[in-house]
Parts: sequence; C-alpha cells; structure tokens
Amino acid sequence: MEIIAKAPASCGELVEGVLDGTPFLVTAPISMYAVATVSDAFTGMHELGAKAEEAVKRTLSHIGKETLPFGIRLDSQIPQGKGMASSSADIAAVSYATARAFGRELTGRELMDIAIAIEPSDGIAFAGLSHVSHTTGELFGQYFNVPLLAVSIFDVGGTVDTIAYYQSKGNSDNQDAVYRQLLNTVDHAFRTDGDRREILLGQAATESARLNQVHLEKPKLEEFVTAAQRQGALGTLVAHSGTVVGALWASDLSADDVARQTSNLAAEFGATYHYMQTVRLISGGVICEIKP
Repeated sequence: MEIIAKAPASCGELVEGVLDGTPFLVTAPISMYAVATVSDAFTGMHELGAKAEEAVKRTLSHIGKETLPFGIRLDSQIPQGKGMASSSADIAAVSYATARAFGRELTGRELMDIAIAIEPSDGIAFAGLSHVSHTTGELFGQYFNVPLLAVSIFDVGGTVDTIAYYQSKGNSDNQDAVYRQLLNTVDHAFRTDGDRREILLGQAATESARLNQVHLEKPKLEEFVTAAQRQGALGTLVAHSGTVVGALWASDLSADDVARQTSNLAAEFGATYHYMQTVRLISGGVICEIKP
C-alpha cells in the first residue's frame, strides 16, 4: 500500500497585506511540489524535517490516533527560505497523507489549522487561489478557473526566516483602502474571462509587489518590472516574505516565446536576479493517489 500526497509550492503571493488589522494574502500556487508517501513497505520517518514531523504528530492528535503504523517519506522540489511555501507544502502533504492512511480526508481548513499551529502559513492547501489570513487561517474567499499563467522565477539571493519576518513586520501601516482596491481588482478579474482576467491579475500582483518594498525590499524591482513589461510580461509578483520574484506571462504564450523573453530578462538582470526556472500558476490543494 502506498498513499502519495502532493502539495504545491508558491511563487510568493499574488497579493499580501493587512486589512482591518488582519494580515492576509492571495495565494499563487505553482507547478512545483512537496510529495509525501505513506507506505507499508518501510518504517519510520524519512527526510521530513522538524516542522513536517510536528505536522505528523499534530495530525495524529487531530484524528484521535497515537502513532502512524506505516513509514512516511517526504520528497520536495521546493527551495527553502525563498518564500515559496516550502514549509506549508511539506506540512500539507504529510498531514494529508498521514490522515488518509486512516481513511480520513482532511479539508483545506483542517490542513491550514495544523500548519498555522506551527508557523504562519500560505494557503496553498485550499483549492483555487485563496484569500486567507496566513496568521489565523481564516478563509475569506476562493477563486476557481485559475488561468495557467507561465511564471519565470528569479531569486535575489539569501534566505528569509518566515517566523522572524512576521514578528518584525508588524501591522502599523494603515493602507486599508489600497489593499481593498487590490482585492477588488482580483475579484473583478475572476468576474471576467480570457485575456482581461490575466491582465488584471498581473496588475494586482505588480502593485502588491511595489507596496511590499517598504517591508522587504527587492533590489532594482522597478527596473525589473519595467523590463518585464517591455518583454511582454503581464506583471511581476514577489515573495512578500522571501527572496523570489516572478515574471507573469499570458497562458497562451508559446513555450518558445516564454523561454526567449525570460532569457532576455535573465541577460539584463543576471548580476542581481538569478533565474531559477519557469513554472505555471495552478489551482492550490493537495492531490492524492493511492496504490494497493
């Protein structure tokens, strides 16, 4: 028996800020995964790390079990400390797989509650794009029919400790009107179709990236935004508590065009922005496969 649970990474957040005193974000899940495997073919915990091991223990407590009578292994493609939801994905994957071993299918909210008991967490466990508080776990809304925008990921270097970042950031700036407008832009995007939806999402991401400069500056961000637009990008999104920056491309742009325009960006900003890879924006949520 094997239970294989896959949870997506993110390229930062589409939008992040504080509204009415509550920190929130709109997720940006991508096609990069943490994969947890529960199996009766081996025993023990393998490659989980402290947070994922704690997630297993909290999951067992949540479902009223004391131990996991199978082995569990975690394999992740997601770099740590970059603002790509590596811990959130690890926690979601191992929690879902652990519960599924007992016949329980955890909801996105249950997975989020387990995660935020460990640290502030992205909402990648929720389907679609989610508007969620990463500190309380409250789900404010979900957006489905996610456009498969191409995302070229660049890294400005270093790492960020998520817990330390949010402790130091605070909620002192009152920009409710600005963030309410950004959320209205996202809402409007999902009430439209086709190109207009993708353009509006690019605009919201770019404005949120700019607003975050006072909290965690990305060097030469404005120059990168301008250069990306010049290459045809719809917008720029960032890890608000991390080091990655993503250029967003229309979902119908050919892979060759995305590669060429990304290469142009990499050549122009190579001294500051290290190109990592190109992925797709996808729906969040855990995918599970069970093998006899």
